[in-house]
Amino acid sequence: MTKAMRKLSTVLAALVVFNSALASYVLAATNDADETRNVVAAFATTWNRHDMDAFGKLFAPDADFVNVAGLLYTGRQSIQAQHAYIHGVIPANSPGFSEEDRPYYGIFKNSTMKFDQINVRFPRKDVAISRVNWELLGDARTQKPRRGAFIFVLTRQNVGWLIAAAQNTEIERTVK
Repeated sequence: MTKAMRKLSTVLAALVVFNSALASYVLAATNDADETRNVVAAFATTWNRHDMDAFGKLFAPDADFVNVAGLLYTGRQSIQAQHAYIHGVIPANSPGFSEEDRPYYGIFKNSTMKFDQINVRFPRKDVAISRVNWELLGDARTQKPRRGAFIFVLTRQNVGWLIAAAQNTEIERTVK
């Protein structure tokens, strides 16, 4: 093999390796976008089924959740318990809830949440930021639909993508 042929072989081999690496990166990015959208979509799906066990599994163990009233829930267990209470899937007198909480018990037990287009971007390969508009029907406190927006921060964990933080903002808040 001539010197020119060896150089050409080396360049071609390098191009094949580069193409393979680029293709796997592009495919991984597409899969990550789909996977993060699936996690965000599962938020609404589990909400609508009132399946707070599955709902809780969407969150990282140390996740933060800020509701439309600005209350912060820290940790998967707290986020899951708060949502189980307002969906009425745990007893009203469950530990950690008081008489002051009673007006909120089960307010979403007949509710459905619908998400618009789920937008996602990746500031890092293991961090995703997702924004979605929502509409909620069936709030026991009002006959009117409620609308708002979520921002989710998801992180890639050993088990897949999980919600690390969520901020819920209502547009034209109709209930207190």
